[in-house]
Amino acid sequence: MGFPIARPLRRPTIIVASLGALLAVAAGVAASNVGPVALAVLVGCGLAAAAFIDLRITLLGIVPAMILLPELPLSIPLRTEDLLMAPLAAAWLALLALGRERWPSTPLNRPLLAVIAVELAAVLWGVYRGTAGFAPQLYSASFFFLKTVEVALLYFIAVSVMRTERDVRAFAYVFCASAAALGMWGALERGAVAASEAITGPAGYGGYSLLGLTLVVLLTTLVGLTLNERSRTVRGLLILAAIPVAYSLIFTLSRQSYVGAMAALAVLLWVQDRRLLAPALLLAFVLPLLVPGVVEERATSIVTGAPDPVTGGNPYATRVHALQIRLPEVLGQSPILGFGLAALPPGFLDNQYLLVLYYTGLIGLAAFLWLLWAATRASYRAVRSLEGWKKGLAVAWLAATLGLAIAGLAGSPFVAVRVRQVYWFLAALAVAAYRLSGASGRDESLPEAAGVVD
Repeated sequence: MGFPIARPLRRPTIIVASLGALLAVAAGVAASNVGPVALAVLVGCGLAAAAFIDLRITLLGIVPAMILLPELPLSIPLRTEDLLMAPLAAAWLALLALGRERWPSTPLNRPLLAVIAVELAAVLWGVYRGTAGFAPQLYSASFFFLKTVEVALLYFIAVSVMRTERDVRAFAYVFCASAAALGMWGALERGAVAASEAITGPAGYGGYSLLGLTLVVLLTTLVGLTLNERSRTVRGLLILAAIPVAYSLIFTLSRQSYVGAMAALAVLLWVQDRRLLAPALLLAFVLPLLVPGVVEERATSIVTGAPDPVTGGNPYATRVHALQIRLPEVLGQSPILGFGLAALPPGFLDNQYLLVLYYTGLIGLAAFLWLLWAATRASYRAVRSLEGWKKGLAVAWLAATLGLAIAGLAGSPFVAVRVRQVYWFLAALAVAAYRLSGASGRDESLPEAAGVVD
């Protein structure tokens, strides 16, 4: 049986607090005539402070921030959602200490905490060996470990604070609206770059795969909800949101994103309604005739192994070379705990499973595979139990899990920060919907629906 969650604040309290924060921002703007940057800082401070009024207000600000905003122009790798996560986590942990919140019981608790524990051990082992360090930079052990802790907290907090089905639906709408905005960003960028150039979105230079894999999770969510939404109006809006997301995904020119998207959508359609596979296959055959040549060449090179039309390099050479060199290296020198997080930048490994093995050893790989299996099993059971839009979230979670797992054979989607954030928030939406549906009481593999304590 899962832990009960705390009683939500009453709606008038939330409304008064939200209006008060908006009025404070408006008053500050009117009084000081601030510029766009100062206004953004002011709004950010208001969202951060709102964590101590209602956690959901700050979490609502984090969702579009993690999808749409680029890294901050600082010497250390920080983004806006990192600054918002700090007060959100502090407020949530304070409520835990006071007994106002309870740690949510979910099917991913043990494997997720196991991954964190193994990563910490691998970091300490890597520091001892001199293969990992704590320097506050992008490719450092401390950065990678703190990001793992951050996305885990995002998952646990999101599950905890979604106290009603209305909460889950509201956060799902914000998630989908942010996805549509990111898709439109990519569509606009497409019109401003050369035909052979990949779009990168807020990820910036070289981040086409980060954008592509993020769009895979978002597109899967939109399709899953569309196929299960009963309201025609909402279904139409979801379709409109999915169009720019799919368009932008195509023009990321990311092969691992293409593979992840095809795998995720195939899983989604197979689980949802196998009759949809026939028109999907027909579309897959027609699509190469509609896209520009550079997109077709990138996609066909997945199968043919033809040289990259932009760089001229072999798409599999670096990945095969990494397996040939790094696999014997880690198994021969440090097979148990690996070399520590960020012992090499992810691009030097280009394989999620090799990367986990190299960073955290056989123990870390076992913990990671346990987490993937737990997510697959929990999402599948949720699909079988839920109905309507809640089933759409569960189907999307299952498809995204397997899609990213397959894409991980040629990349590291579960290490990329943007991808991990959107994936774990989708997982939180699906788990929260399941906990609140009452279906978990009929399934011992997932915790019972959360109750309310006085």
